[in-house]
Amino acid sequence: MKKLIEWIKSPASDRFFLIVVIFLLNVVSVRSFVRLDLTSQKTYSLSKASKNVVKNIESPLSIKMFFSEDLPSPYNNVQQYLTDLLSEYKSNASSAFSYQIYDMSKEENQRIAQEYGLSPVQIDTVETAGFSSKIAWMGIAITYGDYIASIDALKTSADIEYKITTTISKIISAQEADAEAMYQIGYITGHKEYELRSNRYAQSYFETGAGNFRTLLSDIYSIKEIDLTHENIPVNLNAIIINGPKEEIPEDQLKKIDDYIMQGGNVAFFVDALDEYFVDNDQLPIFLENNSNITKLLEGYGIKIDGSFVMDQKCFYQNQSGFGKQLLHWVPVIDKDSTPRKNAITDNLGGILLFCASPIDISEIEKNSDIKTTVLAKSSDESWRAKENIILYPGSNLPSENENLKAENLAVLAEGNFSSAFNPSVKSTLKSKIVVVSSGASTTDVIVDSEGTSATALFLRNIIDYVNNNEDFCAMRTKGTRLDFISIKNEKSAFIVKMLNEFGLAVVIILIGFIVWRMRIARRYIIHQKYNPEDKRFISSKKNDKEGSEK
Repeated sequence: MKKLIEWIKSPASDRFFLIVVIFLLNVVSVRSFVRLDLTSQKTYSLSKASKNVVKNIESPLSIKMFFSEDLPSPYNNVQQYLTDLLSEYKSNASSAFSYQIYDMSKEENQRIAQEYGLSPVQIDTVETAGFSSKIAWMGIAITYGDYIASIDALKTSADIEYKITTTISKIISAQEADAEAMYQIGYITGHKEYELRSNRYAQSYFETGAGNFRTLLSDIYSIKEIDLTHENIPVNLNAIIINGPKEEIPEDQLKKIDDYIMQGGNVAFFVDALDEYFVDNDQLPIFLENNSNITKLLEGYGIKIDGSFVMDQKCFYQNQSGFGKQLLHWVPVIDKDSTPRKNAITDNLGGILLFCASPIDISEIEKNSDIKTTVLAKSSDESWRAKENIILYPGSNLPSENENLKAENLAVLAEGNFSSAFNPSVKSTLKSKIVVVSSGASTTDVIVDSEGTSATALFLRNIIDYVNNNEDFCAMRTKGTRLDFISIKNEKSAFIVKMLNEFGLAVVIILIGFIVWRMRIARRYIIHQKYNPEDKRFISSKKNDKEGSEK
């Protein structure tokens, strides 16, 4: 026993105990999951909404992961991300949550995946010999009671958490009485609003339809079309959409919208201040003021939309052969500096496109202390207004020399206790949310892509989630979509940042190593001087070394 104690105290036991500690840490890491997320968008952290959903699961819910092994980049990253994500779900969930990972090299597991409604997908990769294709399984199945939901073709990690959480939330809520209203959106019709279908034979930008917009919402929402001529707005709906009406809305129908807001209803307004008219088929269209009266309703709340288009020097452009760069001034590009950072709708978003938007004046509503107003999107400081002789063609409607260039509000959010637009003395006791985007055309297939992955599509979808009281979904959906760039003023600064990025870490490690080395030498010298200053075998410098050799 005495020899064992002496061995433990001696340096000879250090290596053995180091191996034991490493072994124990590995055992602990197998049974626990810890990850440090240093990204500004918390891309690799589970959102609050996800934690709440899985934390309150009462009946057994299982996620089955069917993902092929040894996939090429970047698909292998998706597999690792999904595996880590399921571990985070498990660590934050109730005991009713579980997940399984299937080995897809086995035919029996492939049959199980097909029974859950999953199918293999083809992925293309670039190799030294050229392009190659591979069939792979990349999906999950979620089971909850008698409900089965499958999510297939998970080729990117950008929205995996959003898809999983919303699917879990929907299948759980499907058993609740108010689930239908929770995932239902009202869509006002009857005044030539944009139709929720695509028109491939459109003769104009404004006739393409909003088919992609409907597809964008259909993953968790069902849309209830409401004709105010024959029916009222159901009070159990959290939100309604008013999208680009072009015909006059009678006052009695406007009052139905106002009554809905007074009862705590939320509304997303997509308004075209100007409408397109064709006087002659052989002539260019003209743009006249919208006569739907929807702008008058908004003015009753203190939100005024000007009857003009915002043209912006910072805009979308096309490269045409023989003509070069063609600027589409009527399609402003809203970058991240022109949107609020700490807002659920716009956080993580940049590069939003708005088509033929108009200036929004919020000076009146800002006077109302009961309403919180937020500008969601504004043009750049190099924008101007076009009101007469508008031609949607590159090089037209340029600003005059005396034009006052300034940023314009293009989308706003107002939330709080509103006063009636028809009787200001009547104030709602319930809080409502109103989002106004001065471009109904931005919901059409001209802007909204079929995949729903563009910044504009995410912006529109976040608006609908926000007014439907699902704001937690917004940040979850846009994780990893924003690129954070460093603002560089000149080439010299850019070169310095580049060098720091390439060699900075190596230099820091070398400096730390040098400091540690010098500290160890200093410590040895101090100990030597304190306990054995007469021992000349200690070499503190070249001078001492020389003196020692002479003696």
